[in-house]
Amino acid sequence: MFKLFADKPDHPMFDLAEAKRLLAELDPGETRKFLEEITFWLESIKRAAGFNTELRLAIIMLLDETGQPLQAELLQCYLSVPHLRDFQGLHLWQVIREFAKELSAAYGAVIDDLQGAEKHARELNEQVPLLCVRQIRAVSEWIKLDLLRYLEVESDVWHLLFSSYRFAQAETCHEHMLHAYPGHVIHTSPQRELSRTLILYISSPGTLAADQIEVAFRIAGRLSSFFDLKTTEDRDCPYVFDLSQAAPPHKVESGLALTPGMRFFGAVRALPALQKIYDQNVNDPVWQERRFSSEFTPAGKLTVLKHLLDYWIAEPPLRYMQRRDINATVDVTHTFRVVSQLVEHIDPGRLEDGDGQPVKLTAKFVLAATDIDYTTETWAVSDMSAAGLGAILSGSLGAWIKIGDLCAIKPKNGQLWWVGTIRRLHTDAENKVHVGIELLAKKPASVWLRVLGKGKDRVSHWETSSGTFAYDYLPVILLPDENNAYLNSTLLMESGHFVLDAIYQVMLGEHSRDIKLTKLLDEGEDYEQVGFEWLS
Repeated sequence: MFKLFADKPDHPMFDLAEAKRLLAELDPGETRKFLEEITFWLESIKRAAGFNTELRLAIIMLLDETGQPLQAELLQCYLSVPHLRDFQGLHLWQVIREFAKELSAAYGAVIDDLQGAEKHARELNEQVPLLCVRQIRAVSEWIKLDLLRYLEVESDVWHLLFSSYRFAQAETCHEHMLHAYPGHVIHTSPQRELSRTLILYISSPGTLAADQIEVAFRIAGRLSSFFDLKTTEDRDCPYVFDLSQAAPPHKVESGLALTPGMRFFGAVRALPALQKIYDQNVNDPVWQERRFSSEFTPAGKLTVLKHLLDYWIAEPPLRYMQRRDINATVDVTHTFRVVSQLVEHIDPGRLEDGDGQPVKLTAKFVLAATDIDYTTETWAVSDMSAAGLGAILSGSLGAWIKIGDLCAIKPKNGQLWWVGTIRRLHTDAENKVHVGIELLAKKPASVWLRVLGKGKDRVSHWETSSGTFAYDYLPVILLPDENNAYLNSTLLMESGHFVLDAIYQVMLGEHSRDIKLTKLLDEGEDYEQVGFEWLS
C-alpha cells in the first residue's frame, strides 16, 4: 500500500529522512498522544518487510531518542499521584509501559536479525554495544514500571532481559563502556545495565513508594560500577540467577546445584559510596544530592538511602515475626490530621501566649481541636503478627493507598484507634491489592507541643512588635515504646516540621515536660517520625 519504489520498504518510514519528517509533523504539546504515536511506529516497524538491519536499527534508535524525554515527562506526572486505583494514573502508566514494551520488542527484533545473519557489516558491528545497552535498558524500564505498581514481573520479561545479555556476551561487548543516549554524561555497559535492574529487584521495592522506587533505580544506576556480577559464588554476592532460565533472582541457598548459566551478584562493594551519600544528607540538610534529580526532596532521598543501606548488605533484613492467618475486619482511615483527631487525646491544659492570655490557634495548627471530616473503609484482614497485619483489598477499596501512608486502624467492636503505616504492597493476577501494615502503636496519644527553641524561623515566630513573645503550638502523636511506656517513646509530626535540636514543651496539663528533638527516624506521605529526649 505504501510502496512507492521497488527498492524501498513497504512502510511510511521507508528511510531515515522520511521518519524524521513524519515525527516533525506530530504535536510536541500533546505529550501522551506523541508517545502513543511513537509506540505505534515501533510496533509497526519491528517486523515490516523490506528493511535491511542497519536501516531498521537507525529508525528504531531515532524513535527511541524522540520518545525518551516524553516518557520521562509522563513518568513524572504519574509519580506525582501514583495511586493504584486511580483510573487516570493507570492509563498514564499503561502508555509509558507500552512504550517500554514495544521498544524492547523492536530492539529484540534487530538482535534476532543479527543472530540469524552469518556476519555483520562493519558499521553495524560498531553499533552492537549501543544496541545491547539500549535493549537491556528498555527491558529494565519495563520491569521498573511493573514494580511501580507492585506487579509480579512475568517470566517472558526475565527471558528477554537475560537473552539480551547472553547476546552481548556472545558479541564480547558486555563490558563495553559508552553513553546510552546523546547528552548523557554517565558511562554504562550491558553488564552495568543488567546489574542495576537486578539490584533494584532485590532491594525490596514492594516496601517503597512509587517515587522512592524511581529514586532507588537512579541511585543504582549511579553506583552500578560497584556492583559485582560473577560466575562463581562469592561472599559479596548473596544473590543468584540463571541466564538460561526465565525466572527472577533469589538469595543464594546452601546446597545450591550449580549450572553453567548461573551468575552471582551483589551490591556489598557499593555500601561505602552509599554511606558517604547518606552521611552528606544527614550532616548537611541544606546540601542536596542533585545527581538523582532535584524533583525529589533531600528528606525523601534520605529515606531511600537508608532503605538501600539495609538491603544491599550481605544479610538483608527478614520478616521474622510469626504471622497467623485470621479472618477478621478492621475499620481504616488515613492522613496525619485525621489520625491525630481519632487517637486518644491528652488534655493540654491551658494554652497561653507570652502575656498569659489564652492562645488563639491558627488554622495551620488546628488539628486535634477541630473536627475534620473523614470516611472509613472496612478491610478484610488475612494475617497478623505482633508487629503488623495483612489485608486484601478488592474493588474500589484503598483508592488512596500508597507506601508510607499513615493510617488509623480500629478492630471491629474495639474502642481505641491504633496507628499504623502502609509498608508493603503487592498486586496479584486478579488485581487484588495485598497490603502490609506496620503497627506503630496500639495506644498512641495525641498531644500538643509548645515551641520553646529559637533561632530558626520555621520553628517559632519570636519577639512580636509589642516586645512580647508569641508561642506556636504543634499537634503530635506520641508513640509508646515496646514496653507501652513513654520513657523511650517517639513521636509523629506533620511533614516539614522536624528541626534537629529544636526544644518543645509537651503540654500535659500540670505535668508538662520539655523535650529536644534528636533524630529523624522515618518519614511517610504526610508525617515524620522523630526521636527525642526528655529534658525535664
